Amino acid sequence: MKKALSLFISASLFLALTVELRSQNSDRVYQFETFQLSNPELIDVRTSGGSIQIEGSELDEVRVEMYVRYRGRYLAPSDTDLNDFDIRIEQVGNRVIAHAERTTERGWRFWRDFESISFVVYTPSNTNVKARTSGGSVSAASLNGTIELRTSGGSISLENLAGVIEARTSGGSLSMTEIDGSLSARTSGGSIRLEQAVGEFDLRTSGGGMRFEEVSGKLAARTSGGSIRAKMGSVEDLLDLRTSGGSITIEVPRGGYDLNLRGNRVRTELINFSGNSERSRIEGSMDGGGPLIRARTSGGSVTLNYF
Repeated sequence: MKKALSLFISASLFLALTVELRSQNSDRVYQFETFQLSNPELIDVRTSGGSIQIEGSELDEVRVEMYVRYRGRYLAPSDTDLNDFDIRIEQVGNRVIAHAERTTERGWRFWRDFESISFVVYTPSNTNVKARTSGGSVSAASLNGTIELRTSGGSISLENLAGVIEARTSGGSLSMTEIDGSLSARTSGGSIRLEQAVGEFDLRTSGGGMRFEEVSGKLAARTSGGSIRAKMGSVEDLLDLRTSGGSITIEVPRGGYDLNLRGNRVRTELINFSGNSERSRIEGSMDGGGPLIRARTSGGSVTLNYF
């Protein structure tokens, strides 16, 4: 009874906090639109100078909130008329479009004098999403569909997503949790973290480390500038990890695997193994073989542990 009461109080406090934060954010909204769509085909969001946040909900509507900031301060319509932007927030058929594109250029010396426009979108969970920004972070949560996210200047955060997912950033990290489906993610300037995920994953970075926790399925990951740590719930078909600038540490359930491990030093326990085992390379089958575990590094060690 005490436990149930505690859970109820925690849930009530969380709900109150959520409502309070939403109220605070509403005070900062420059413009918002609501569209009565219970099953939108596509949410298409684009901005050239701010962040994008898209959240799935149980409501039968799409709500688009637009925020404008200048030098760290939120602006109201009375502060600026946004003459330098072409803004579209509208419903086209079964799609919702939220675009904010800059129409004038002031030169690179004055880029800080531009306002930045960000979008927060609440939509029914079962929908497809396309979001792109050149100057901020992107986040998506509680969605099921085909999801495409791109940014040239910020990080990407994904939580509780299912479907076919593609994420690209040139200047930030990738943080992903509770993913179910097919995920392709790339960054050239940050780390990658994936947790509590089931499906098929293709992940690459040129400038950071990689960490995987409770991942099940098929995983291919590459980095040229950091270490890799992977704890797998299960391996299906292939676990392929490669780095040129760090070590690789792997944990997998005990069982049969095909092994192809290469590094300055390779460490693992070999049980019922057939093949070749050397200080810097192990290639063969363990316990009759199974999914392939391939790990290669030219700048560190490879360690494979079982649980």
